[in-house]
Parts: sequence; structure tokens; C-alpha cells
Amino acid sequence: MRILRAYKKGRGNLPAFLLFLFALALAVGGVAFWRLMQCKPLPQLSQAHSGWPGLQEQKERTPLESDRSLEIMDREFTELVEHVIPSVVSIITTTAPDRDALIRQFFGLGGGGVSQNNKMGSGMIVSPEGYIVTNWHVVKGASQVTVQLSDGRSLPASIAGADQRSDIAVLKIAAEGLEPIAFGDSELVKVGQMVFAVGNPFGLQETVTQGIISAKGRRTASEAANEFFQTSTTINPGNSGGPLVDIHGKVIGINNFILSRSGGSEGIGFAIPSNVARRVYEDIVHRGHVIHPWFGIVMRPLNASLAKQLGLPDASGALVAATLVGSPAEQSGLIGGDVITSFNGHPIRDGKDLRNRVAEAEVGPPISLEILRAGKPLQLSVTMIEEPAH
Repeated sequence: MRILRAYKKGRGNLPAFLLFLFALALAVGGVAFWRLMQCKPLPQLSQAHSGWPGLQEQKERTPLESDRSLEIMDREFTELVEHVIPSVVSIITTTAPDRDALIRQFFGLGGGGVSQNNKMGSGMIVSPEGYIVTNWHVVKGASQVTVQLSDGRSLPASIAGADQRSDIAVLKIAAEGLEPIAFGDSELVKVGQMVFAVGNPFGLQETVTQGIISAKGRRTASEAANEFFQTSTTINPGNSGGPLVDIHGKVIGINNFILSRSGGSEGIGFAIPSNVARRVYEDIVHRGHVIHPWFGIVMRPLNASLAKQLGLPDASGALVAATLVGSPAEQSGLIGGDVITSFNGHPIRDGKDLRNRVAEAEVGPPISLEILRAGKPLQLSVTMIEEPAH
């Protein structure tokens, strides 16, 4: 019975309910129409243009004004690269097959043929006469060396000379129209300055990367008698021997090796300072061999405990254990127990630092020494001579 009564009661209110729904629909439609009228009309597409609205407006935007700082920097970078590229070469070396492998092949004892090994590296033209500077390890053991120029010419090269201590080699080619690159002064290089590496990584010629000098005076596990520049410039296999140049297009380093866990560049590359490479190059060209200066001392490691016993303020410097008979060190007045704190105006941190400075010294001109003898400062002068033949 309750259900029936409810039905009758609801049926009597049905016209009013329908009227309410009609009024609600009119209100909602009015609000929607009002909001639609407030929106901006969509742009009409012309017959000459099809696609998304607004695309034509983007194409017709006014270009940025010229002579902006970025445009000037971009132009200077490209001019720098165009200046350097003609002086950079690719080096392809061929190594003769192993002698034992050839013998096994001759007697039919080996499996398969004997193949030659090819390596690739980079170098730079440093004189109109055709001299090229690269790394010694790029051409080490090569039976044939080929140089490819930026203009496409491929020429045979001979090894004019090399210095294993500094890992520098000088090649010679016979060609005309060469464009040599100039050496810069690596003593003036500062940490943070912008540099560019140009070379032949993975056989990709004329590759240019940019970075900064991350550190100076880096020492490595190698036996090279010089320190290195550390650079963030991307350096990969094949870059070895190529130039590291400053913003003026001058060579301030020779790309040498990288530290990497993956085998590729991780932003830790090392370059030989240009002053080292220039000295080796000039010795080979003008004297026929590399001159190594001779100092003639025996050094002893200096630690804090020993420095205290000797009455020294700290453990910096190179401790002289003895001088060799007839050596420049003996003739300068150095004696065992002296501590060399400065060599030719450069502070000496330890024995390895002194060794590097001696390797860079010139033979002939007098060199100033600052030492501590029994804790008291003293100044001496030494004249380096060429290292005696062993």
C-alpha cells in the first residue's frame, strides 16, 4: 500500500519536475554560450598553408639582430678552426709482421696468414720545409709512415728524429704549399683558459673539440721527463700527436694520452707543453739529435722527519745526497746535504720537480740556484752541459 500511494503522489508532480529540468538546461546552455563568446576565434588557414594553426606565424618571426656577442664568438671560433685545420695532418703507420710469425708461415707451421698492423695518429706541420711534430709512440716501430694532408694529398714520411724521454718525434715530408702552425709559449698558459684540440680520432679527420686547461704541472706514471697540462677537451684514440691550441691559433700543447675507465674520453686528457716539443724539434733540425742537459747530482727523498733533523722549515725542495765528479753540480759548489729550493727562478717542490726543470734547461747559459745549506739560504750559479754518452 505504501508503494502505491507513493506512486500516485509522484505522478501528480511530474509536470513540475519536467519544467524544472527544462529551466536547468536553458541556464547551463546560456552559461556555456557566454564563455564560448569570450574566447578568441581560431585563425583561419589560408589556401597556401596547411598544418597546425600558428605555424605560419612562427615561420615569419623576425630574425635576431646581427652583431650579437654569440654571433661574434661563433665567427671567431670558425675563423680559428679554418686557420688551424690546414696545419694538422693524419698519420698512418704500418708495422712489419713479427719475424717469428713470418718464419712459422714460411715453414707452414702457423695457422692463417701474417697481417701487417696499422695505427693512426695526428701531427702538425711546423715549417714550410715539411717538418711535422707528433708523438714518438705514434710512429714507434713503424716500417712505413704515411701522412695525409687536409687538402687530400697522401705522402710518404721519414722519421727525422725522436726523443723517447719526452715522447716527441719529428717527421719530414716533401711537399709544396704547406701551411705551418706557430708554437706558443707554454709557460704563459693559465688554468681555466680556453683551448681547442684538433686531430684524427678514430680515423675521423679534421675533428675539432673545445675545452679548458684543467690543471698544470700534472705528473703521471709515465717516465716522460716533463710535466703535462690536464685538459677537459675531448681527446680520443687517434688524437695523439695533434695540437692543443689557444684562442690565437698557437700551439700550447701536444695531445698525448687520456685517463679513462671506458676507453673513450671522460674529460681527463693530457698534453705535452709546447716548449718541450719546440726544444726537441729545434735540436733535431739544427743539431741532428736531441741534447739532454746534464746536472750531475744524486738525490735523496726529503720527508718531514729528515727536514726537521736538517733544521729545515718544511720538506719542500730537492735534497742533494752527492754530486758526480766533474759534473756541473760539483763545479757550481753544491755539496751533499744542500737543499735546492729554486732552479732558474722556478720553485722546486721535490726531486722529480727538479728533474723536470733540468730536462727543460738550456745548455750553455748560466742558471741560478737557490739552496738551503745548514738551514741558511745561499745562491749559486750552474752552467749545464750536454749529457755524456753512456
